[in-house]
Amino acid sequence: MRDGHNVILDKGLILRNPLEVYNALVSNEKILRWHLFISKYYLPPKDKLLLLFYPCSAVKPYNASRTYRTLFKTLAKLGSKRKLIHVITISEPFALVPEEYYNRKTEWHDWENDWYECPGLFEWWCKRNKQPYEKHYADMCIEILSNVIAEFLKRLKEELRNKKLVGFVRTYSSTFRVTHSNTHRHMLEKASKKSNVPIILLPTKKFIVNLIEKRGRVAWDFYGVSHPMAQEYLLKKIRGFLQEW
Repeated sequence: MRDGHNVILDKGLILRNPLEVYNALVSNEKILRWHLFISKYYLPPKDKLLLLFYPCSAVKPYNASRTYRTLFKTLAKLGSKRKLIHVITISEPFALVPEEYYNRKTEWHDWENDWYECPGLFEWWCKRNKQPYEKHYADMCIEILSNVIAEFLKRLKEELRNKKLVGFVRTYSSTFRVTHSNTHRHMLEKASKKSNVPIILLPTKKFIVNLIEKRGRVAWDFYGVSHPMAQEYLLKKIRGFLQEW
């Protein structure tokens, strides 16, 4: 099956409600193998000073999406310091996908030919598309995914001690609440707590309030972290972090 961008979608990875996501997390061979790779074997490049956890995109591959094209333009403004930043996608159902694997075949997964569509953990999406939303299964999915991330963090705890870990995700809804649909925030928060490895979660509620006051709720609901104001905020924060070294 192909999506609108001519990317091959694996039928077993089209997951449209929490139960479908849960069943895939515990039984799909591709997902299980990738989780094993991330939790037990993956090593981020040693020369990176900042790991930037960034949301997955509806368009696949990620770097073909507006969201990631915007991000890479923002990071390019760092000049030579861009090489110090390592982007890692937060994904349902794959937990983490580092940027070097966006278009690369590995023994663990064929990212060039098999992509996924997994909106099934977003309560708003399920309701809009008349899919059953069972919070029990959604919570179990978040636990499984956060465990994968936590194992990655615990394994590399000493190495990560001298790096900044930043999650730039939808930290709040446009009503300034943390909802079930803030899945990436929940995944990172739980992984950080389980591993005792600090992750800085951005943007702050103060920034989101300011963005909505100036640009309206649609600016956050539709664009999220890829909104120009959010990207300017991210660039300023990264520059500040890099100055600390």
